[in-house]
Amino acid sequence: MEAGRLLEYRGEAIRQTVRHRRGALSSHILFALAISRQAGHCSNRGVCFMFKPQTCAALVAMACAGLAQAADLPEFAGDPVIVTASRAPQPLSKTLADATVITREEIEESGAQTLQQVLSRQAAITITGNGGPGTLSNIFMRGTNSSHTVVLVDGVRISSATSGTTAIQSIPLEQIERIEILRGPASSLYGADAIGGVIQIISRRGEGEPHFNAGLEVGNRGTGKLTAGVAGVQGNTAYSLQLSHAQSDGFSATNPSNAYSYNPDNDGYNTDSYSANLTQTLAPGHDLTVRLFQSFAKADFDQNPIGQDWTKTRLTGQSLESKNQFTDIWTSTLRFSHSQDKQETFSDVTGGQRNSLYQTTQNEWLWQNDLSTDFGKFILGATHGDQKVESDSVFTKNTRSTNAGFLTYQLDLDKYLLQASVRRDHDDQFGGKTTGKVDYGYRFAEGWQIRAGYGTAYKAPTFNDLYYPLAYGYQGNPNLKPESSINTELGLEYRHQGSSFRLTGFHNQISNLISSGSLGNGISTSLNIKHATIRGLSLEGQTKLADVDLSGNVTLLDARDDSTGQWLAFRPRQSANFTASRDWGRWTTGVEQQIASVRYDNYSNVTLHGYGVTNAYVDYHFAKSWTATARVENLFDREYQTVYGYNTGGLGAFLGVRYSQ
Repeated sequence: MEAGRLLEYRGEAIRQTVRHRRGALSSHILFALAISRQAGHCSNRGVCFMFKPQTCAALVAMACAGLAQAADLPEFAGDPVIVTASRAPQPLSKTLADATVITREEIEESGAQTLQQVLSRQAAITITGNGGPGTLSNIFMRGTNSSHTVVLVDGVRISSATSGTTAIQSIPLEQIERIEILRGPASSLYGADAIGGVIQIISRRGEGEPHFNAGLEVGNRGTGKLTAGVAGVQGNTAYSLQLSHAQSDGFSATNPSNAYSYNPDNDGYNTDSYSANLTQTLAPGHDLTVRLFQSFAKADFDQNPIGQDWTKTRLTGQSLESKNQFTDIWTSTLRFSHSQDKQETFSDVTGGQRNSLYQTTQNEWLWQNDLSTDFGKFILGATHGDQKVESDSVFTKNTRSTNAGFLTYQLDLDKYLLQASVRRDHDDQFGGKTTGKVDYGYRFAEGWQIRAGYGTAYKAPTFNDLYYPLAYGYQGNPNLKPESSINTELGLEYRHQGSSFRLTGFHNQISNLISSGSLGNGISTSLNIKHATIRGLSLEGQTKLADVDLSGNVTLLDARDDSTGQWLAFRPRQSANFTASRDWGRWTTGVEQQIASVRYDNYSNVTLHGYGVTNAYVDYHFAKSWTATARVENLFDREYQTVYGYNTGGLGAFLGVRYSQ
């Protein structure tokens, strides 16, 4: 829906410019060869393999590979596990990063309807939306651009190479087992774009005896949701299949202050999705895994003052992975992944004909070795990735390839913790870029840890930034330089007996920040800002007081263009989220408050007013495995905007029932 992304508010895409076993080893090689035979063949319904035989042969020669996945997470009693912060499982209490883990249980108890709602409650994250739940949404993490956050689904990057963002509005919450959030520079772990951080979405996995889950939900504005799934382990096979459907009649995406595209009609949406995971244990320590995810969404938006405009979005993520533990200290996995972001726009004005097509296809090989030694843990790896853009707009260049190698080191000396990482990326368009990060932690008392970090990151311009042909008052700039950043931070943490507290201060200077500018004659383009500085402080914690579970976070932010002193768009200077809930036995009740201060919309030259929104929810466990749910959103029917000229939902009520064995 790239044209839609550009047109919806002259796009976030336009206005922000973006937007030691021989047998086991043999099976590893056979796995790679089986994929390489498919090189050059593509099917719309299957995985598209687009590697040259020479590339595949070189990668096969590596023999082994991988990224530790959440399906294999060990258990740390009372301590959440996170993979994203280091590319290997580790307890959150020993993570030297500003990181958060959101479990399936927490998602269900919150009563949230969408992924955007879950993310918007987290510290140092702002979500903007161009209308209702199905319309364009963007993530601003730690005050960086919406294209500075890498979104992974089961380790696979799903994003648009033209806008530079991920259509999070098309990722159903029902498919998610857990969400891992890593704030701060992460290019030394995940390559380009991770200036603000990484969000990894992990789908449901097969564990334990076979079990089923299902859910039904209805609400005002014609909202409905239906989900079903099955998961478990049978012999040496673990499996999971989840299906979901959601729809709503919605409300008008725009209001009269939107001079470009106001239309008072209701803008609804519907989404169908599935995720499937299958892991076959070939021998102890040797697993072969297939993971599939796909989402089909249709969402109305406002572009013309009459009739209806709508987008169709298809997100696809597929991977095949062979994970092998060859020795007590060496684990290796070979993984191939394929993803697509397909966006189409349609309009009644053109008789329902398609107005635009933007499709990004990404293929990646990943090789990673985890080595656990007496001197610490080493993670060594290499990646090869290809991007291809297909569009009815003519781009002067529509492909990009990247090769990278990385090394991560972790040392745990009880009181003293160290993590360091370095990565070298080579882009066939912009050449080489080296990024690194080092973090040190000191556990000076039981439950207490102080940490300090320094890291660099970078982002290559998107295809829209560089090559977008003149249309809708915007034109790309082929002379753009890649963005780079230097981030320093200090943190203080406390975790003990279910209570936690984290205070983080950060300073991020971004060079060549990509923003919008003017070519004259009413035509805008992408330009590099020499320097932008983002300073911030985030505080978050949770505890129990008088049987009430309390959690909250506060973020203070100063994000400016150094040359003009102007505030960067859509970043609130202060924001906060608070939640209180109590378990009464069969009943669980809760209330949450979201607060954001004024934000400046540079592109409309408007200051957006601050707002406070209150939500409330109730869960009732009326039978074994059965839970009834009720949720009220925007309890006091506050009017507010996250993007100028675009509406947000008023008072809303939702009822549902959930079954989970």
